[in-house]
Amino acid sequence: MSQNSIENGLVLPEDFTVNYIMKQQVNVKVYTNPSGSTGGTVLGIIGAINNEFNLGSFNGSAIISIIQENVGSQEKYIDFLVPGLIGFAILVNPMFSLVEISSQYKKNKLLKQLSLTPLTKIEWLTAKILWYIVLSSMSFLLIAAVGIFAFGANINLTVWLVPFLILGPMLFASLGMLVGKVTKNPETAGVIGNVFTFPMIFLSGTFFPIAFMPEYLQTFAHVLPLYYIVEGLNNVIVYQNFIAAVVDIAVIGVITLVVLVLAVKLFKWRED
Repeated sequence: MSQNSIENGLVLPEDFTVNYIMKQQVNVKVYTNPSGSTGGTVLGIIGAINNEFNLGSFNGSAIISIIQENVGSQEKYIDFLVPGLIGFAILVNPMFSLVEISSQYKKNKLLKQLSLTPLTKIEWLTAKILWYIVLSSMSFLLIAAVGIFAFGANINLTVWLVPFLILGPMLFASLGMLVGKVTKNPETAGVIGNVFTFPMIFLSGTFFPIAFMPEYLQTFAHVLPLYYIVEGLNNVIVYQNFIAAVVDIAVIGVITLVVLVLAVKLFKWRED
């Protein structure tokens, strides 16, 4: 289950049928993700079926009992919450800042003044991206430290985290530049930024799973870039499913490249 990033599952022991027929005590294991609402629902459904078995065949005697365990080696809610918090920090820091900065610089004519310097727009954008990579890495370290030392979280610190801490800020810094390009003043920058940011926050599995969303919303979630960052962080931190993480990294890499090229092409020091 961990190797395939499966959140819920039912495991029946090999002697289940024999014990059931002989009316001997038997335990079944239900594996769930403690951070998601799907686990509670799965546990409730299996519990109802189990009660029906005990009631119908054994007059209510608890012949079949349920043991609940968490998927993978993690045992706490915070272990499954940390990846979403890291993804949230990777999104918010560069996205909102670049939208506001680009609109504010445009209003104050700072971009026109920068155009008179030897600094190129690629150099300026690269500097911003590098800064938010550093800032996102610091946010990651802070979230990880609080999770580990304050809540006893089990966080898998591995080099597989590095691509997400680099590509994530690069993607959303570039996207922030594109969004800031269409804003005419700082007053509307926040509104336009929220239009792009809020769907990703609530529909990418950042704080709750998308399994119970309507099918069309689940399909829409797979279009959002933050989904692959959060999913990749879950694969690395929680499940240690590095093969699936490679797929997430590849998807994020392609999206980042496209958005970065568009940001460089469309961004101008001076408005037409």
